Amino acid sequence: MLNLNNAPVSNAPQMERTLIPAGTVCRAVIVVKMGDIEIPEFGSGRWFKQSQSSKAKWMELEFTIVGGEHDRRKFWDRIFVDGDKMGQSGIPQAKEIGLQTLRQIIESANSLDPTDMSPEAQQRRNISGVMDLNGMEICAKVGIKKGNQGYSDSNKLTAALTPNQKDFIPTGQAPVMQTPAAALQAPTQQPQQQAMGGAVPSWANR
Repeated sequence: MLNLNNAPVSNAPQMERTLIPAGTVCRAVIVVKMGDIEIPEFGSGRWFKQSQSSKAKWMELEFTIVGGEHDRRKFWDRIFVDGDKMGQSGIPQAKEIGLQTLRQIIESANSLDPTDMSPEAQQRRNISGVMDLNGMEICAKVGIKKGNQGYSDSNKLTAALTPNQKDFIPTGQAPVMQTPAAALQAPTQQPQQQAMGGAVPSWANR
């Protein structure tokens, strides 16, 4: 048994960080967080988690901002790859959205225009699995996810921007950080566990 009754009480002040303003565009490095299950279609390794109440499955990503006003700040997001609701293509809607997001990430990391269908571009979109995302640096547009079920608001990935978009920041270029007016009174940044918490989106359930 570990008795902590006599452990010293910390007098350090509780640090609070405001959220990264919604609409911020930055360069960010990806870390794929370990999960509980493997989905062979997406490569070897247990990179995914599964809902206990639906077919929803997702992977969790950590983003660390590189350079600019928010250098070294982190935010987290999920990419869903399965769910109950079917999409127009005949596969789960969650998977449709997840594949679109994965393609955006690969194109952003490789500075590929989505319309570039050259053999070289197609080869770069061909990865061995989601573990290849580890260490990739993308141009990220940051948003804010509303908290629910007792969790506070948190940052999220709104989009991985590609070279055909006007806000795209190329590799190695110092970002010009934008602070939207709506962010002047931003809520408090929560730690990773809370940022990753909350309910599964309705489109991933049914």
